[in-house]
Amino acid sequence: VLVRGPSSGALRQGLEKLQRCQELKGTVLGVASASSAGSSLSVARIGLPSLADKVAPRHSWFPYSAGPGAAQAAAAAEAGSAAESAGPGAFFGFLEPMDRKTRRPRGFPKSHRRVGAVAMKCGMTREWDTNGVAIPLTVLWLDENRVVQVKSGEERQDKENLFGIQVGAGARRHKRVNKSLIGHFRKHLPKGKAGKAGEGVVVSRKVVEFEVTENCLLAPGTAINADHFVVGQFVDVQGTTKGKGFAGGMKRHGMKGGPASHGTTKAHRTIGSTGQCQDPGKVFKGKKMPGRMGGKTRTQQRLLVYKVDPVHNLVYIKGQVPGGKGAYVRITDSKITFQDVALPFPTRDPEEAQTGNQVSIAYAGTKNDPFTRYWQF
Repeated sequence: VLVRGPSSGALRQGLEKLQRCQELKGTVLGVASASSAGSSLSVARIGLPSLADKVAPRHSWFPYSAGPGAAQAAAAAEAGSAAESAGPGAFFGFLEPMDRKTRRPRGFPKSHRRVGAVAMKCGMTREWDTNGVAIPLTVLWLDENRVVQVKSGEERQDKENLFGIQVGAGARRHKRVNKSLIGHFRKHLPKGKAGKAGEGVVVSRKVVEFEVTENCLLAPGTAINADHFVVGQFVDVQGTTKGKGFAGGMKRHGMKGGPASHGTTKAHRTIGSTGQCQDPGKVFKGKKMPGRMGGKTRTQQRLLVYKVDPVHNLVYIKGQVPGGKGAYVRITDSKITFQDVALPFPTRDPEEAQTGNQVSIAYAGTKNDPFTRYWQF
C-alpha cells in the first residue's frame, strides 16, 4: 500500500489507514508525502515486512517460496535451476496458492503435479471443533511410504510425457516374496548392507505408481510422511469399495420394489419391467438389474485434510473414503479444486520434518458455527 498526499494532514490520514491495514494483516511498503509543487518527497518507513520480502516466484518452472527476502527468493531461484541439474529431490520449498481473484480464469496449474501417498484405512472417528460441531473423520496411516522407482515419460509411453514414481508402503518378509520381486527392489532402491541375495532390502507390501511432472521428481528411497500433506488442503482418495456379493435391485440401485399390500405374490422386491414391447424387442444395454455389488475402484474427490499427526504418520480426512478397515488407498492432491494453503514441494524437507513434529488441526471457520447460524438475528 503506497499513500501519497500533498500535506502533512494527508500523511497523518495515511498513517491511520496503514494502522488499520496492519490490524487486517496487510503488507505496507511505505508512506510518501509530496508537496504540491512536487519538488520534494519525504518517505516514512513503517515497521512492517515489505511486500518484496513476501513475494516469491510463482507459476514459473519452479513455483515455490523459500522464505522471506527478495534476495533469498533470487537465491532460491538459482537453487531451483541448480536442483534441475543436480537431480530429483535436491531442493525443497513450498507451492504458494494462486490468487483467488485471477485463478479461476487461468484454470488449474499444470506446471507441477506432486507425488501422492499410499495409506491404510484404520477406521473412522470424530472430533469436535472450536464451534462445538462434530466432524466425521477417516483415519489414514502412511506405513513407511518411500519412493521405489522413477520412470520417464518414454518408459511409460505417456502422451503428455509425464513421469512416473512408484511408491511402496509397508514391508513383507523375504520368505513370502519371490526372487524376481526382491531383485526389482534391489535394482532401484539404494544399496543396503552387504549379505545374501535380498538382504538389507525392504520389500514393500503395496506398490502404487503416481503421475508427476519433471519438477516434482524424487530420488529413490525418499520417505513420504504424513507431513507431505497440509491441514486445510483438499485431496482425492481412491480405493476399492467393500464387496457386497450378488445383490438385488433394491439394495444395489435403490429401487422401490413392488406393492407390499394385497394382490402381490412373491414379487415384493422385484425390479419390475425391464423393457418395452415387440418394438424394440430387446433390453437396452446398461439397464439396472440385480448383479454383483461393490468391489470396484472408486475415487472420493475434494476431501478436506482436517488433521495431520506426523509423530504417528496419521492423516485425518473429513468424510468417508472407499474400502474397509485395513484396505490400502491412494491419496493425491485434488484435481478439481484450487488449494488455499502452501504445499511442500516436491515433499517436506527431511531436516524440517525432524524438528517440527507437531500435530496440526484445520481452522474452524465461523460459517459452520451453529450459534451464529441459528441464534443470531
